[in-house]
Amino acid sequence: MKTIYQYLFLGAFWGMAGTAMAQDSYDAQTFANSDLNGTSRFVAMGGALGALGGDVSVMSTNPAGTAMYRKSDAAITLSGLFTNDKAMGHSKSRMSFDQGGALIAFDMDNPTGKGLQFINFGINYQKNRNYLSNLTKDINNLGGVFSQTYQIADLCNYALENDYWGTLADMSASRKDVHGGILNETKESGRDYEGIGADRAYYERATYGANIQADLNVSFNVSDQFFFGASLGVYDIDYERESFYQEFGNDGNNYDFTNWYKTTGDGFDVKLGFICRPIEDSPFRFGVNVHTPTWYRMTDSNGSTLYLNDEYVTSGSNSEYDYHFRTPWKFGFSLGHTIGTNFAIGAEYEFQDLSTAKYSDVDHRENYYFRNVNQITDQTLRGQHTLKVGVEYKPIDELSLRAGYNFVSSPFKKDAFRTIGYDGPYTETDYTNWGAVNRFTIGLGYRYKGGYFDIAWQYQAQKGDFYAFDDIDLKPTKIKNNRSQLMATLGFRF
Repeated sequence: MKTIYQYLFLGAFWGMAGTAMAQDSYDAQTFANSDLNGTSRFVAMGGALGALGGDVSVMSTNPAGTAMYRKSDAAITLSGLFTNDKAMGHSKSRMSFDQGGALIAFDMDNPTGKGLQFINFGINYQKNRNYLSNLTKDINNLGGVFSQTYQIADLCNYALENDYWGTLADMSASRKDVHGGILNETKESGRDYEGIGADRAYYERATYGANIQADLNVSFNVSDQFFFGASLGVYDIDYERESFYQEFGNDGNNYDFTNWYKTTGDGFDVKLGFICRPIEDSPFRFGVNVHTPTWYRMTDSNGSTLYLNDEYVTSGSNSEYDYHFRTPWKFGFSLGHTIGTNFAIGAEYEFQDLSTAKYSDVDHRENYYFRNVNQITDQTLRGQHTLKVGVEYKPIDELSLRAGYNFVSSPFKKDAFRTIGYDGPYTETDYTNWGAVNRFTIGLGYRYKGGYFDIAWQYQAQKGDFYAFDDIDLKPTKIKNNRSQLMATLGFRF
C-alpha cells in the first residue's frame, strides 16, 4: 500500500501539532472553487460577461463590468437545484435564494463625452457555491482481496507503537482498555493488527450548505472607452457532509461507519477589474481582472459511529477547532463584442493555482503541522483553468435568447490520494479525484418598460474516480456529480 510511507511521514509531526486538525487538500479545493451562479442572464450566458458587463452579477468576476450601466438596476433570483440521487435522508432537490442586488448609476453630466462619465455603486448577494450533492454507490471491485480494514490496521499499528491514538484507530481497534472495534489484536507476521479482505461494500454521502458571497462595488466610466472597477467581497461558509460506509468481510462480519463533518467560516477578498474599447468607434472590448486570495477564518468539527454486525460498538467526536485558510490568487481575461443592439458574444478565461492554497493557525502562522499539510496540498492540487463563452440574441427588442458553456479543468494531479495521520481526528478514508466540469446553459429574457423577467437552465456534468480507502492496487469506482438548475430573475431598471 502506498499509504504506509505517508503514514510514517505524518506520524513524525502529527503529535506535535498541539491541537488535532482535519484539514487537507480535498477540503482546500472544495472551499477554493465556486459555482456558476448569479442572475439568470449571467448564468444563461455562461458567466462570460467580463468584457460585456451590464449585469449586477458581473461585479463578482470583473468589477469594471458594472461601469457599463447608464441606469440604475435592481434584481432578485430564485432557483431550484436537482441532483440524481437521494442520500442520508436528504432530498435530491432543493430551493435556493441565489441572488439579490442593486446598482445606482450616477451620471456626471459631462457633455463633452471625454473624461469621467459615470460613477456607479453596487451591492450584490449571491451563492458563491451551493454544496448540494448526493451519492449512493455499490462498491463491487473488492473481490475478497481489498478492504478498508487494511488501511485502518496500518493506522492502529502505528498508533500502538507510538501510544498515541487518533479517532479512527481508537474506534477500530479492540484493546484491553477499549470496548469493541472491528480489528482484534493478533501477532501474525509480527504485526499487532491485520486487515481482513472484503467481498463488497456500499457507500452513501450527502453534502449540503453554501458559501454566501456579498460584494460591495464601485466602478468608473471614462470617456465611454475605459472602465475601471473594484469590489470588496465578504463570504460566509456553512458546509456539512454526512456519509455511510458498509463493508462485508471475508470473515462473515459486516461493519458500518457513519460520519459527519461540519465547517463554518467567514472571509473577505478584493477584486479589481479593467475594460477597454481599444478602437473608439468599435464595440469590441477586452477586460482583465485579478482577485486577491480569500482570507477565511474557519471552524471545524466532526464525528462518527461504528457498528459491527448491526450492533452499536462505539462513537467518536472532536470538539471545534479554529484555523485560517487562504485561497489562491485568481486572474481573468475576457473579450466581448456586440453587433448593433441585437447580438452580443463574450468569452472569458480564468486561472488559479490551487496548489498554492494555504492553511495556518489562528495567529496566521504556518507552524510545523501546517507546513506539512500545505506541502501535501502542493503535491495533490494543480493549476485550474476555466473557459467561459456566451451569446445573446434579440429577435425583437423585448425578447432575448441566450446560451453559454463552461469548461473547468480538474483540480487534482494524477494519482492524487488522501493522506490520513494515525493520530488525527479524521474517520473518513474515502476520497474522490474529480475530473473536469462541463456546464451547459440556456435562457431567455423579456423586457417591458423598466421591468424585466429572465429565466435560465443550467446543466452541470462531472465524472470522478471514487476510492472508499487508499490502496495502490485498488481500481477506482466511477461516479458522477451531475445536477441541473432552473432559475428565474425579476428586475427593474430606473
